[in-house]
Amino acid sequence: MQEYKIAIIGGGPAGMMAAIKAAQVLGPKTVCIIEKNDSLGKKLLMTGGGRCNIANSTPIHDQLNYYNKNKNFLKHALYTLPQDKLLEIFEEKDLEFHIEDKKRIFPDSEDAQDILDVLEEYLEELEVDIHTNCPINANDIEHELNERMEPVFLIENDKISLNASKIIVSTGGITYPSSGSTGDGYRIASKMNHTITDIKPGLVSFNVDDFLLRSLSGLTLNDVELSFKDKKKKISVRGDALISHFGLTGPAVIDLSNLLIEKSKFTILDDSLNQKSDDEIEELGLFTNKISIDFTPNITEEEIKEQITKDTPDNGKMSIKNYMKKFLPTNFIDYFLMKINISPSKTMANITKKDKNKIAENLKRHPIEIESLEMDLAKVTIGGVKSKEIDSKTLQSRFVDGLYFAGEVLEMAGPTGGYNLQIAFATGYLAGQEAANSLK
Repeated sequence: MQEYKIAIIGGGPAGMMAAIKAAQVLGPKTVCIIEKNDSLGKKLLMTGGGRCNIANSTPIHDQLNYYNKNKNFLKHALYTLPQDKLLEIFEEKDLEFHIEDKKRIFPDSEDAQDILDVLEEYLEELEVDIHTNCPINANDIEHELNERMEPVFLIENDKISLNASKIIVSTGGITYPSSGSTGDGYRIASKMNHTITDIKPGLVSFNVDDFLLRSLSGLTLNDVELSFKDKKKKISVRGDALISHFGLTGPAVIDLSNLLIEKSKFTILDDSLNQKSDDEIEELGLFTNKISIDFTPNITEEEIKEQITKDTPDNGKMSIKNYMKKFLPTNFIDYFLMKINISPSKTMANITKKDKNKIAENLKRHPIEIESLEMDLAKVTIGGVKSKEIDSKTLQSRFVDGLYFAGEVLEMAGPTGGYNLQIAFATGYLAGQEAANSLK
C-alpha cells in the first residue's frame, strides 16, 4: 500500500493547484492526485471556449458581492490567492496575460493547453504522483486511526491502494459529465455526514419556442438589460445577449440564468445523489419562465416617447422600419415590429399614439418566454457541499478531521467571466496550503 501525506481526489484546476501548494510545503513524493480520466484538466481545456478565461481583474472586495450568502465564506480564499498572485505562478513559467472586455483575463497565447502545461510542469518538478484512470466512489474511502492513534484515510479499490493523513476532495460538480464531473464528490461528502444543498445547472442558455426569433441565429443584442420579477422585486443583468439556433445565450443570458435558477425549486440529483432524468427535472419547473429585455437601458420609456414625438415632424415620410435603426440592430427590426403588430412600411407621419406607446413599452420590456433550459451546455454547478459545514479559513470539514474540499464541489457559483475558475484555483491553493501546514 502506497503512503502519502495528502491525497487529492480530482485533477481539475482546484486539485492541481492544491497539489502544487501542498508539495511546495511538504516536499517531493508526499502528495498524490487521483484522477478518474486518463489525463488531468479535461474541463480546464474547455474553459473560455478553449482560450481559458483564467480569472477576472475586478477587485476582490467587489467580486465578493456576487456571492450573497457565501460572500464571507469565499473571502479568505480569494484574498489568499488574489489575481496578481495567481498570475505570478504562471508568469514564472514565462506565460503572459492580457485583459479583455468585462475585465476577463486570458493568456496571451489564448490557449488553455498552455495553462495546463504549466500546472503539469509544476507537478512534475515537485514530484507529485499522478494516478489516472482511477475513479473513486464513496465506498472506496475509509477513515480510521493508525497505530499512533492519528486519523488516516484508506483509499482502496481494484485500481489503487493507498493511505493518506489528509484528503482533499476536488472532484468538480455535475455539469459537463464528459469531463468527468459526475457528482462523485457529493457522494463522498454525504458519506462523511455532510449536507449537499440542491444541485442545479448554472450559467445555462435558454431554449425559446419562437421559430422567427431562432431564425435570427448569430445576431448579437449589445448592451441590453435582461430581467425577471421576484414578487415585486426586479432582478436584472446587463450585458450582451446572443440569439442562437435554440433561443438565447451570451453573457447576460447565462448570468441571468444563475439568478433565475437559484430562485427555482428543483435539483438535478435524486435522494441517492444520482442524476435525475431530463423529464424528472422538467416536471419541477422554473421559478418563472418569463423574462424581459430592455433594449435601451440608458434611456427611460418616457424619453423614448418624447424622442419619437420630436423626430416625427422632420421624418414624416420615413418608414418606421428605418427609424427603428435608432434603437435596434437592423436585422432585428422586422421581428420586433411583427411581435408588436406594427407594419414596417408605416410612415412616421402615420404613427399613432398607441403605436408610439407600444414601441416604447416593448423597447423597455420586451417579453420572452423560456421553454426550457439548455442544460447540456451548463458551464458550472450551483450548489454542493454546504459551506457552513466547512471552516472557511482552512476549507477543512467541521465534521471529519483531515477532510478538505476545494473547487466546484463547494456550493457557491459565480457569474461568467473567469470568476469560477478563479474560485477553483483560490480554494485549491488554500486547501493545499492548510492541509500541508497542519502536517509540518
